[in-house]
Amino acid sequence: MSVIQHSLFSLFERFPERKEAIRELFKTNEFFKTLCEDHRRCAEALQHWNQSAEISAPERRHEYQRLLKELEEEILQNLDESTTYGIGK
Repeated sequence: MSVIQHSLFSLFERFPERKEAIRELFKTNEFFKTLCEDHRRCAEALQHWNQSAEISAPERRHEYQRLLKELEEEILQNLDESTTYGIGK
């Protein structure tokens, strides 16, 4: 599975009701594509810190949880805007 497919798959799981809009916007919008990749990387980092026993792990987990939430909010905002303007319907 390519990185691109993996980026989409994780978002499809997170927002199954927005699957088609995600797919369409991903095809046409480079900024959105970057957001999807950032989301994938952040989720992977969070998974790492969730399994880590390092002393800094709790702080890092908190940082990545916050960042993941912010990325998801931005992704949803982009999806809402694209639907408003007729992209990704």
